[in-house]
Amino acid sequence: MGIANQLTLVRLGLSPVFVLVFMLGGKVGYVPALAVAILFEVTDLLDGYFARAWKQTTDFGKLFDPMTDGVARFSVFLCFLWGGYAHLWMVVVVFYRDFMVAYMRVAAARVGVVLAARFSGKMKAITQGIVILAVLLLIVLTPLDDPLAIEQTKATSQWLMGLVVLVTLWSGIDYARSSLPVLRGLLRPK
Repeated sequence: MGIANQLTLVRLGLSPVFVLVFMLGGKVGYVPALAVAILFEVTDLLDGYFARAWKQTTDFGKLFDPMTDGVARFSVFLCFLWGGYAHLWMVVVVFYRDFMVAYMRVAAARVGVVLAARFSGKMKAITQGIVILAVLLLIVLTPLDDPLAIEQTKATSQWLMGLVVLVTLWSGIDYARSSLPVLRGLLRPK
């Protein structure tokens, strides 16, 4: 197994670790959660780099890399929801978009079409990664003994998550539009 796939598996294994340390709260949990989130982003960049540069692109990587990205980021968003840093409807939008795109990829593959990555998907990933790190940094820097500061951090985080929702919706619509010919073909009777 190449290094690209190993990095993908590391990211997958770190997802429950993120949840556990975030739930500890305080500096004991939030600082390690930020470190794990940084590892998510670094391993995501590196596995893509190694897969291309060392010609280690595999079917496993094509399948597991996007799934692992979704699991890692969704783990973070669930923690944000749990901690009051995101609203339920925001996390639902992210989940529905990722589920819809994953299903469209499967449907396209059934008819021999590869639903390629799109610019909007890359922008969604970049936006989500930046917002995740920004929110976690805000949480780490917020004094835990100042209820007003905590509420301000939550409000700012929710605004940042609003940006995630907008880019995620745009990406979902873009993928749906691009896959319409494939979906129409699946609707035709055989």
